Amino acid sequence: MTNFGLPADFIEEVKRRNDIISVISKSLSLEKKGRTHWACCPFHFEKTPSFAVNEVEQFYHCFGCGESGDVIKFVEKYENMTFFEAVKFLAQNAGMSLPEINVKNADLEALKQKEKVLKALSLARDYYISKLDLTQNTPATAYVLKRGLTDEVVKYFGIGYSPDWNGLIRHLEREKISLETMKLAGLIEHNEHGNPYDVFATRLMFPILNSFGDCIGFTARTLDDSSKFAKYRNSTQTIVFDKSKTIYNIHTIKNLKKEQNIDYIIICEGTIDVIAMFKAGFKNTVACLGTALTPYHASELKRYTSKIILCLDGDNAGQNATYKAIDVLSETGLEVRVVKLKDNLDPDEFLKKYGAEDLKEALSVAKDSIEYKLDTLSIKNDLKDNYQKNTFITQALEVLKNLNSNSEKEIYLKIVAEKTDVPIDILRRDLQKDRVDNPHQNDGEMNEEKDFITRPQGEHKAVQFVLASIIHKQEYAFPALSKKLIFQNPNYQKLFDFAKECHLEGKTYTISSLFDYFEVEKNEDISRIINFNFSSFNENKKVYFDECLGKITLLDLKAKQEQLMKSFKEETDNAKRRQIAEKLTEIAKEIKNGDK
Repeated sequence: MTNFGLPADFIEEVKRRNDIISVISKSLSLEKKGRTHWACCPFHFEKTPSFAVNEVEQFYHCFGCGESGDVIKFVEKYENMTFFEAVKFLAQNAGMSLPEINVKNADLEALKQKEKVLKALSLARDYYISKLDLTQNTPATAYVLKRGLTDEVVKYFGIGYSPDWNGLIRHLEREKISLETMKLAGLIEHNEHGNPYDVFATRLMFPILNSFGDCIGFTARTLDDSSKFAKYRNSTQTIVFDKSKTIYNIHTIKNLKKEQNIDYIIICEGTIDVIAMFKAGFKNTVACLGTALTPYHASELKRYTSKIILCLDGDNAGQNATYKAIDVLSETGLEVRVVKLKDNLDPDEFLKKYGAEDLKEALSVAKDSIEYKLDTLSIKNDLKDNYQKNTFITQALEVLKNLNSNSEKEIYLKIVAEKTDVPIDILRRDLQKDRVDNPHQNDGEMNEEKDFITRPQGEHKAVQFVLASIIHKQEYAFPALSKKLIFQNPNYQKLFDFAKECHLEGKTYTISSLFDYFEVEKNEDISRIINFNFSSFNENKKVYFDECLGKITLLDLKAKQEQLMKSFKEETDNAKRRQIAEKLTEIAKEIKNGDK
């Protein structure tokens, strides 16, 4: 596997110093049962925990979606890092320094480029902050004071100011940042004469941080509302910034999660709303930077809470965004509620007019997503008009038919009945009729838990059981390590040879270490052995193991027999044919004895 030139013993030491239970428990709530810790999988939606973390062997496996790996792989997947970044993160966590790396490859060069871009953005953030002097009479100061942003808030969010078109460039050049890197970071562009300029010039600057607190881009607001330029400008997509994957203020959420359980996260539309909410005490607020909420956003938020309150603008665009966001969030398994603020105000305006207590009250009575959808549909249709009433009923039943349980449907059918004065029995029959017309719609809760490990039959099953027993160091399997076992599958042979070598040399290993030797994620054969489900076997495992071992010997004999028969047919020398025939006779006897 690609280790970016990092020594194998260094990687092993990083894993040794980062206990997988300790690392994963910082992100998931684990429940210990025996030697295994269980949680709901962070990589797919489920209600029943099927994500197992083995404390002894230091690896995880989800029996629902099949994801598995060691502590490095978990950090890679969960934190959306490269392998090198995950190793670096864990090394720092353990107080270890990275060794010198001499190897050159495309992945490493891309990583170095990424680090250069992050450095440029960090220096740019510091520069912008230094230029926002609230004691000076500047357009930026006037805007900050008008918005009522305190020194504390300005400092916490790193709000800054880009006063001109070239100051940032001169500053970064003094810091040995090239124009190429500035452009890669989305900080500069070139005019028609080929001269570079700061793309955020004369704007108030709001740094965008990732969950680790790294500056990955900016949101910039023009200070002249009569300007021909757009009021807000976000960084363009770069190697570190993707608007469809970025959540503003996510670093605060991550820090909050370390201190306390987060009951819910509030989603607003813009940076100013988030900052106003933060100032009013609602620190658990984020925004999606003017883009539609994506499944990636939903998955990221699900890492920190199970409940979302949407607090988007009350205009038509905001309502449409809310409607779409509900579906995306719900599909990820999040509970979604929606708050409608008085006078269709945005959070910043509402707080200025009514205050934090009123907002707290509004949040406490936020409607669940289904009720919000029904309310929205009833407003869009005039229920005094029979045609529009019928349209509303059709749309409402379309919403309800996707609910998991009949009891849940019953709750909302009552709301539809109250809004339309149509008896609930009739609505219930109409909903049932739709079910008959669409027979593939599942009436009950779908069972998202799938048995990832299929139980192969016959000889293949025997091979897997033997190898899994050996790799997982079952006591009854130790005698097999002194034998010469031949497997037709080269991946299986590698696993056996690895275990045998460790056994003969007195080396100890954990399942976790196999992820360093084999491309487990890309190799289904090896993945099945590592994640073998022993609980599906009720037989006496030792007796069954010995039987399976016999089958493996037979498999090897039959493979040799087949090869010899092929050689016999192709051989023209009579003496050699007799030699082959003798060997075939011996093998046939062995096979006959083994089949008894």
